[in-house]
Amino acid sequence: MARKPFGKGALAFGCAASVAWAALGLSAVARAGLEEGRAAWREGNYPRAFEEFLPLATAGDVTLQNQIAAMYYMGQGVAQDYAKAAEWFRKAAAAGSPEAQYCLGKLYYYGQGVPQNFEEAVKQLTEAAQGGKGGAQYLLATLQLYGKGVEANPVKAYFWTLLAVAAPDTPAEDKSAAQALRDQIGATLNKRQIDSMQAMVNAWTPRKTPPAPAPAAAPRRGG
Repeated sequence: MARKPFGKGALAFGCAASVAWAALGLSAVARAGLEEGRAAWREGNYPRAFEEFLPLATAGDVTLQNQIAAMYYMGQGVAQDYAKAAEWFRKAAAAGSPEAQYCLGKLYYYGQGVPQNFEEAVKQLTEAAQGGKGGAQYLLATLQLYGKGVEANPVKAYFWTLLAVAAPDTPAEDKSAAQALRDQIGATLNKRQIDSMQAMVNAWTPRKTPPAPAPAAAPRRGG
């Protein structure tokens, strides 16, 4: 049986902090701050890492906007604050980050840091799912199946479960749930519908993520 969706209980959020450490386009001063943040992160000094990353995120570095959001969500180096996490994921999502779109959509899906809003969840998760995020594909399938924030469409839901099961980055728990949901929906479809969706999956490619805008000069601390 597929996992019950839409609950607000404890969740394996799947958006834990994981810095990609990109430094392209950064000034020498900004790169120095990034390196100091990296070193602090490796040492487990999360408050110092947060202090170094925040100016770069504020200047528009999308990777570090995601990082700051995840640190707020996890309470790493800063007081846990789901609303702040949503705020920073929203900035990165607006810049076209599938990871941020997935995480923001998940916050709307469960009502963490923002009011539960399935229409907004559909919007963000669709962007992330089209960008190849397997976790978003699974959550979008549940919304499509049950008609939450979108007209119910089990055939489309089946399509998204197929992608979620195949996606390499789908969290293990979501992959297992997607497999169960795929089988549940598949039992209600006819062979033509199943074959049609499988053909669409075989031809599907994720949308390319647009290049991130170059960050502005990060403000100097203390000046």
